[in-house]
Amino acid sequence: MNEVYVLDKEFLFKNNIHAITSISLEHSFDVDDSKVIGEFIISGDYRLHEVSINKEDFSFKVPFNNEVRSNVNLDTVEVEINDFSYNVNEDELSVHIEYLVSGEQSLIEFAEESDLEEFLQETDAEVIDLSEENRTEEVKTPEEVKTPEEEPPVEDIRDEEGINKEAIINNINSEESFITYHVHTVTPIDTVESICSKYDISLNDLKKLNNIDELTINSKLIIADEEAAS
Repeated sequence: MNEVYVLDKEFLFKNNIHAITSISLEHSFDVDDSKVIGEFIISGDYRLHEVSINKEDFSFKVPFNNEVRSNVNLDTVEVEINDFSYNVNEDELSVHIEYLVSGEQSLIEFAEESDLEEFLQETDAEVIDLSEENRTEEVKTPEEVKTPEEEPPVEDIRDEEGINKEAIINNINSEESFITYHVHTVTPIDTVESICSKYDISLNDLKKLNNIDELTINSKLIIADEEAAS
């Protein structure tokens, strides 16, 4: 998870000021349930007049509150400041804060077909039901009946994220195997080789269920783990 947020805030001084002589930005936060709750502290000092040697201190607080995705490990959540800028106009201080909320996403496991279908529906994907009772049988004439050698190969149907859902559901429906599926969200440091190494799978197994020609950050890869279910 890598979410960027922006805060723009204005603060009023008691008097018109000549110049900000120093300014700093600090922050603190806590993770409560599925939220990051914290505050930015803007502090420093300023001069009221050009010729004045006296400085006045100031300090302002800016609270923030952001949701954390349900599959993020809360112990890994961090808040980092990407950009901070300010502007002074007479008695007003305007600040611009851009910050990043990051965290490691946990794996989602599917032990049953219903779990996988629920995940695909929540991600606005089409669920392909290939169970025997939902297939429409067609009556064929003897001329239309083909031997197994003549049957065309199963079409490799992949969605927009490159996930081969038909192959996944075929595996789940198979009576000969029971497979656990992981969903891996691609991060900026991921490579095809590192993903294969992390899940101890071959390149061919990864290609069976996913389009890996071009890895995109935050895209999802389906990983089949037959050993976990044995």
